[in-house]
Amino acid sequence: MTRALLLALVALTGCGRQTVELFDSSVARDGAASVDTSDRDPARCGADEVSCEDDEYCVGGACVCRPGLTRIDEDCVDVRSDAEHCGGEGVSCALCVEGVCGAACPAGATTCEGGCVDTSTHPLHCGECGRPCSTDQICVGGLCRDFSPAPCAACPCACATACCGYPGRAEDPICVVGDVCP
Repeated sequence: MTRALLLALVALTGCGRQTVELFDSSVARDGAASVDTSDRDPARCGADEVSCEDDEYCVGGACVCRPGLTRIDEDCVDVRSDAEHCGGEGVSCALCVEGVCGAACPAGATTCEGGCVDTSTHPLHCGECGRPCSTDQICVGGLCRDFSPAPCAACPCACATACCGYPGRAEDPICVVGDVCP
């Protein structure tokens, strides 16, 4: 193969880099009713194709706080574990435990930024304090797992991976990389 041909091939195909389209609006391949997933893509949410923040999720073409998080000013916070908004906006304390000021975290919870969290499922503290999952990931077993909106209205459907309900929104099916649902 000549050098010019090799350079032309690299220019056309890239240097081994592969782009994967996680969110498409394809139809279900199992004969089930198809669902257009384009209004649930957190990377291109809605008609303006806005990229949702890590603490947000795309629902009906709009970036909203992930389930369990509450919008306060520009951020989505967990009022059950946020030391500056413990139980609600502006309520601060040294340690936030399930939305009230407390002295110690219960068994199985980790103290992160002044609040008690379950690092095995928390989208902002996944596996360890301060490690948020990307907007197209959920926290399963302390690991951020990629997901895409399922091309159906309910599981099971044409997911090549696990079909699960989005955490806190079981009515919203997603395809999760791996074989474990949250």
